Amino acid sequence: MEYRIIDADSHINEPGDVWQSRVPQALRDRAPKMVTLPDGRVGWSFDNGKRVKRVGTAQSGVHVTQSSRSGATPAQIRPASYDPRARLKEMEYDMVQAQVIYPSMALNGLYSYADDRDMQVACVAAYNDWIHEFSSVSPERLVGMPIAPATGVEDLLLEWRRVANRGDRGFVIASYPNGGRYPLPEDDRFWAEVQEWDYAAPIHFGFLGDKPASAAGDLPDLGYLTAAALNDLGVGIYRPIADMIHMGLFEKYPKLRIVAVETGIGWIPYFLQVLDNSFLRRRWASGIHLKRMPSEYFREHIWATFITDAHGLDNRHAIGVDRIMWSTDYPHNNSNWPDSQRFLEYELKNIPAEEKRKILRDNALKMYRLDAAAASNAKEGADEKKPKGESIYCLDGCGQKTRPGSKFKPGHDARLKSMLLKLSREQVKLKDLPAQVQKDLKSGKLNAYKPA
Repeated sequence: MEYRIIDADSHINEPGDVWQSRVPQALRDRAPKMVTLPDGRVGWSFDNGKRVKRVGTAQSGVHVTQSSRSGATPAQIRPASYDPRARLKEMEYDMVQAQVIYPSMALNGLYSYADDRDMQVACVAAYNDWIHEFSSVSPERLVGMPIAPATGVEDLLLEWRRVANRGDRGFVIASYPNGGRYPLPEDDRFWAEVQEWDYAAPIHFGFLGDKPASAAGDLPDLGYLTAAALNDLGVGIYRPIADMIHMGLFEKYPKLRIVAVETGIGWIPYFLQVLDNSFLRRRWASGIHLKRMPSEYFREHIWATFITDAHGLDNRHAIGVDRIMWSTDYPHNNSNWPDSQRFLEYELKNIPAEEKRKILRDNALKMYRLDAAAASNAKEGADEKKPKGESIYCLDGCGQKTRPGSKFKPGHDARLKSMLLKLSREQVKLKDLPAQVQKDLKSGKLNAYKPA
């Protein structure tokens, strides 16, 4: 796979059956479900209708004069929001070869699903399974980001180990590992493990509860505009990053990596200036003594994504060119799809070619090991062409093949594992699976693929 441009932050719009088809039967009445609202637009119903949130994240291709806070009708939600093959086509229109993909509604879901632990854990796992299946259609081009539960360190560790072991390439945290907005000693269990992983822990906008909201009272339009501007400024990420640096997290875990997602980059030079100055003035008063300056830890351990940010690009050397990754935000309303190339040409016109390659490709390529994914997929394709006695077959008519007994890794093997997971949950019947899958199940060839 030849990469020219990698989009380090895009989104899906969750399809209506994500939770209803995946959470345990006993929880489905209260699990999120997509509903049609009286005005014909769609929304998500939580906890059996206790809360309803409109789908306002289907904006790509909508002219700015037609953008609305009222949400979308079913016809306005582009299939590429939830269909991976349609997504690949729309990426081609935008001349983007790979995307890192975050949730939409599920980003706020931790506080929306319900108040109880069982519902949150089940909904998080259901979304993570769905985005894994989505990405498995083309793992060298689609990098889906699973999300963390906010119900305590034990639940978070179990889910992280589950998604990491199957080959997912990030784990979005929306709180400290303990589930709250402030650090606790038990968080160290997660940090110690995740620093040894090949991938980073992204934070999108910031921790829930730190995201900005305007106190607009009876002026919801004012509140929406102010909160959107503050989000674009990246203010939700300031507290988590400052706390992590000040509490010595990166001294204790020197291989830990964090991605500040959809925060922009223009704020970073001034933020670092203030952190350094404040630390020097207040380290004795606070009792916090770091071995190095705060800005040094930031530049080593924090990456950040931007959509359009001329000021940040002008000051890129104060940030670190190796730590900046471009993104589209597709299909949200900050996206410039399908004209991203026009904006890139304008904003990066005075940047040297080598630096441009880092920002548009190389930094994300290394962060998400896309070169390894592409090489793995190419090797699998070559192996499939070799005549062997083992059973090889196509799943779901997708044109991709898998070999029973091969080592599991992200890719089309995930289709087989997904089938067997659905079978174990009684979401499909044995007779509905491809004939060769049925035969190999009965013979025991697929035991390695069966869910634990």
